[in-house]
Amino acid sequence: MKSILKNSLLLLSALSLGSCENWLDVNEDPNNPTNVAPQYVLPVAQASVMAVTGGSFAIIGGMWSQHWTQANVSTQYKTIDSYDLQPADYNNAWTEMYAGGLNDFEDVKRKAAEAGNNNMVLQAVAGQTYGFQILADWFDKIPLSEALQIEVTKTPKYDDGPAVYAELIKRLDAALALDFNNGTSTQVSSDLVFGKLSGAEQIAQWKRFANTLKLKLYLRQTSSPNSAAALAAIKAMLAANTEFLTTPASVTSFVDEPSRSNPLYESNVRQLNTGTNLRLSKTLQSYLEANNDQARLNAYFTPGSSGQFGLAQGNYDVSTSVVGPNVPSVTKLSATDPFFFFSLDEVDFMLAEAHLRSGNDAQAKAFYDKGVADAYAKFNVTFDASKIAAGGVYAFPTAGNTEAKLKAIMIQKWVAMYKQGYESFWDQARTGYPENSPVATTDEDYVPGQWTYAINGVTGKVFPKRILYTSASRDVNPGNTPALAKVTDKIWWMK
Repeated sequence: MKSILKNSLLLLSALSLGSCENWLDVNEDPNNPTNVAPQYVLPVAQASVMAVTGGSFAIIGGMWSQHWTQANVSTQYKTIDSYDLQPADYNNAWTEMYAGGLNDFEDVKRKAAEAGNNNMVLQAVAGQTYGFQILADWFDKIPLSEALQIEVTKTPKYDDGPAVYAELIKRLDAALALDFNNGTSTQVSSDLVFGKLSGAEQIAQWKRFANTLKLKLYLRQTSSPNSAAALAAIKAMLAANTEFLTTPASVTSFVDEPSRSNPLYESNVRQLNTGTNLRLSKTLQSYLEANNDQARLNAYFTPGSSGQFGLAQGNYDVSTSVVGPNVPSVTKLSATDPFFFFSLDEVDFMLAEAHLRSGNDAQAKAFYDKGVADAYAKFNVTFDASKIAAGGVYAFPTAGNTEAKLKAIMIQKWVAMYKQGYESFWDQARTGYPENSPVATTDEDYVPGQWTYAINGVTGKVFPKRILYTSASRDVNPGNTPALAKVTDKIWWMK
């Protein structure tokens, strides 16, 4: 186990960006960290949130988004693929977020505020808010208002989902309103996301990050009881010409060495000593092949022994005498893949949806078209513009109604969110797109791309919606941890 100081110096000198949930554990009390300068704690906090989001949450997100499925020659993710989660399954992720990244961001916020470096305060607020949002969208109720205040309470209450969202937006607004021309808001070179930019450019990018995160929080609420207020806020942001990200917010400084590689690669390949657990889902394959999109299919997956071959979702028990071990295609993962807090295509599709819901179909189409093109560019795939031209397979349905246009945006975003599958999983849960199929992929009535219930699912044909409240929380905070939930219980904002 490493101390915060050791981790900070290691990150800055060697870019040691590990990825499993416990690689950043500390041997001091995480609520009373060593007195380290905030610029050294900041990258540790960023890396901690990245490690959980891009590791275990990316695995379940990609599986529940039906980008990939469990191989039929191993057992690593059977419980995820069958929706058979247990309260202890995400103990490490929960603990790393609260004792690691979120707590470290709190330390950075306090020290940066004392020094008057509002640039660093903004970075800490934005990064911490991102982490809280990830947890809130997986677990619903989470500790927020009383969290990270060990001097006040060691057993923080869980806040309701709507209150969490309202507080996160309030915190972002307060950070955006800070004075960045106070003479002490200096450039922060240790920032893993925008650390190579000048002070002014770095501040501008983190403002865009915060605005983009606010937009995500509002879009998430568009099918909730708060939909009217959320839509009004979206319209206000667009009317004010709010600046959103125009470049990816990503970490790219990975190398192919233990604890210094991309979180998903580190979690799924290096630490398991195998790269074949995650195989192509027939759901995604069916959609890409139906639209003659072999280029993206080949960019996402290494073909099996007989070409690209997907397993039906959750069909991990199929005999190897029926489907040989080398037949299903394997997910392509690299140690040096970037991690995206926000990818550019993701932002494009968010803006396409925002403009659509605001009644500006022309801007919705413009951002949709840009999103499709940027989705190809993200994986270095040559883009055939005829696909989005009139009559093309991905052409925006300009003559369709609003629902048809929303469906087009969400389906293209789903395909694009490969390796960011938690985002498309949440989008589907709030919009219904891609639609759930009433039949299996082998049925003649199956519609390519519709999600199918896992063959070995244990929830009675009801799709999963959430991760369970953790036993790690219940062990130390039994009086406040909510009652046991079911994996099929909806998060408050879901459709």
